[in-house]
Amino acid sequence: MRRTVLPWESVPDPMYHARPLVKQKKWVRPGGWVMVAFLLIGGLMTRWKVGLVFAVLYALALVMEKDAAVTRRGLEIYYQMQITTHYDFWPWSELYAVTHEPDPKDASQVILYFTRGDRTKRFCFAKEDLNGILKLAKQQNRDIRIFDGADTRAKAQEIRNRNKKRR
Repeated sequence: MRRTVLPWESVPDPMYHARPLVKQKKWVRPGGWVMVAFLLIGGLMTRWKVGLVFAVLYALALVMEKDAAVTRRGLEIYYQMQITTHYDFWPWSELYAVTHEPDPKDASQVILYFTRGDRTKRFCFAKEDLNGILKLAKQQNRDIRIFDGADTRAKAQEIRNRNKKRR
């Protein structure tokens, strides 16, 4: 994959880079390429040629790379594909909330949910980066809401239990 200069590399610190969300199992990538081969063969051997289109799209998805970072400007996401690139930028002024919770699979990570309007994006960061990110969020946008995901889940479960008892 070609490597380009990321849009946030010239932004002054602090800068927090996201980690991969899910560690893939060993069979996922080879299984994806088997699926591409299956779609190609299906597209060539049958009268439904749409399999060829899906094979190409699936192959492009397999080689795509996604980089994300939290900077002074906001949340920045950069997708690198073989045929194009896409840069998604969420400035602090447009973010409504940041919700954090510990990663149940890895104690050294924390999951952050960034909410903008009716959209939410989820990223993993190092646990030691959490306080810096939340402090940066409050500095850049005083009105941003900070939620503790574990606490919110506990309150929601409590409400569900109360509602079940009423029935």
